[in-house]
Amino acid sequence: MLSVLESEDSIDDIYIFQVYSNDKEKALKLLVEKYSNSLYKFSLHLCKDLKETEELFQDTWVKVFKGLEKFNRDKSFETWLFTIAINTYKDGYRKKKRWLNRIKDYFDNDEKDREMAMVPSGEGIPQKDIIKSEEKEEIRSAVNKLKDEYRILVILYYFERLSYKEISEMLSIPEGTIKSRLNKGRKLLKDYLEVSING
Repeated sequence: MLSVLESEDSIDDIYIFQVYSNDKEKALKLLVEKYSNSLYKFSLHLCKDLKETEELFQDTWVKVFKGLEKFNRDKSFETWLFTIAINTYKDGYRKKKRWLNRIKDYFDNDEKDREMAMVPSGEGIPQKDIIKSEEKEEIRSAVNKLKDEYRILVILYYFERLSYKEISEMLSIPEGTIKSRLNKGRKLLKDYLEVSING
């Protein structure tokens, strides 16, 4: 089983797209087999909730299949895949934000607070599925406290090991902005972790 997975992971994207020209179904299967693990982990970092992770994972693949004809094969497929995941996540976040803003029209502050306290926190994910140690949980918790403008960059740079250039292309943000936001994100993480350790 492991050897099969390893051989799938090592398949070159150029070969997969050569297959795509003759057998689209087989090529799509190869792409899913090669990138599902990394996309799922990335989706989990973004969403913090198992149900939303699965929705983002599936929605991303649907958009990939629909847009694959337009994909520039000179570019990195994984970068394109993560870009679609980020944009899909942001679209979902914007919809949620609009819904939360609407609540203000229906509830006074006290009642709204009670309603929001009943919304699941997204922290009920089985520990074995996400973390291996208490230290990783503290780091993940600190990352989750960051605003998206910092959190997404921290995930891409430190968790996914993408370069400034790759992140810049993915998010259409200048490299200088990425560096300054990462610096700010690191400082915020340090502050959160210090409070967690000392608290």
